[in-house]
Amino acid sequence: MDYFPSPAFTSAASYLSSASSLRKVDNNTKLELYGLYKYLTFSSTPSGSRPSIFDMTGRAKWDAWQLAGQTHQDRPSGAEKRYLEIAHKLGWEESAVQTSAESALSNKGKEKATEDDIWDSDSERGSSGGGGGMVVVSSMRAPTPVEDETFHGLALSGDVGKLETFIGSHSNLDLNARDEYGYTALHLACDRGNTTAVQLLVRKGADITIKDADGFTARELAEEAGREDIVKLFSQ
Repeated sequence: MDYFPSPAFTSAASYLSSASSLRKVDNNTKLELYGLYKYLTFSSTPSGSRPSIFDMTGRAKWDAWQLAGQTHQDRPSGAEKRYLEIAHKLGWEESAVQTSAESALSNKGKEKATEDDIWDSDSERGSSGGGGGMVVVSSMRAPTPVEDETFHGLALSGDVGKLETFIGSHSNLDLNARDEYGYTALHLACDRGNTTAVQLLVRKGADITIKDADGFTARELAEEAGREDIVKLFSQ
C-alpha cells in the first residue's frame, strides 16, 4: 500500500500515545485505533499467522488489524478519516497539527518508533490494565500447566497414549465438553496442531461442527493456525 499519512494523522497519533482520555475508553475503541494505525503505517493486513487461542490479547490485536484492512481495503484515506474522528472525540484538536513539512518529516521516524513500542509492548507483557500502552486489553491467556492430565489438558499436550487411556477409563465422558474458555478438546488439539490427537477425538465421535466463543469450528481454528495437515483430515 503506497500511502503516506498526513501531518494531521501524525499529530493525532502523537497525542493519543499519552492521552489521559484513553483510560476511560472501551477496549473495542482502543483495538479499532490499533488496527487503523497498523493499517496506515505498516501494511494493510498482518504478515504473520493469527496468534494462538491462548494469546487472546495478541489475537484481539491481530483481528483488529485484519478488520481494518478488510473494512478500508485500498481506501487508506477512509481509514485515516476514521482514525481522526476517534482522536477528535478523545480530545485531539486539529489546531495542534504542525504545518511545517520540515518539522513533520523530522519527527516522523521518531514517532513511528515510539508508536511501534506503544502499540505492541503490552501484548508482549500480557498487560491487563493501566500503564503506557495505548491498547490495553484484558489478558485472557490461559495458564499452561506443566502436567495437566485432564481431558482438555491431554488434548492440548498431544499425548495420545494418555488421552486414549483417559477416554477409555471414563465411560460417561462428554467428548464435546467445553473448558472454562469455551473450547472443546478438539478445538485445542486443532489449534496446537496435535494431529494424532485430532484423529483420535474424531474417531471417538467428537463433534466437528461445534463453534468456540469466537464462532470458529475446530477445522477453522486449524486453518487460522496454518495446520494444513489437520485441515485435510476434515476433508477425508
